[in-house]
Amino acid sequence: MSEFDNWVADLKQKRDELEVKLHLASKDAEDEWDSLVSDWDKFVRETQLDKSADEVGEAARELGLRMKAAFDRMKQSKD
Repeated sequence: MSEFDNWVADLKQKRDELEVKLHLASKDAEDEWDSLVSDWDKFVRETQLDKSADEVGEAARELGLRMKAAFDRMKQSKD
């Protein structure tokens, strides 16, 4: 085997090793993201349970008013 062939074989081996490392790293990142999403979902569920019906109703009313105001502004700017 020539020096060039050895060099190419070494590069292929390094490429393969890097590909495995990248795959493992992306799997770790995906697992971490899934864990964070799960924690977020749990947080949202728990905080929603602590709100009274009045608080939820008030938040919904405020959101509705903001959406209506935004819609009215968009409609006026279109006309």
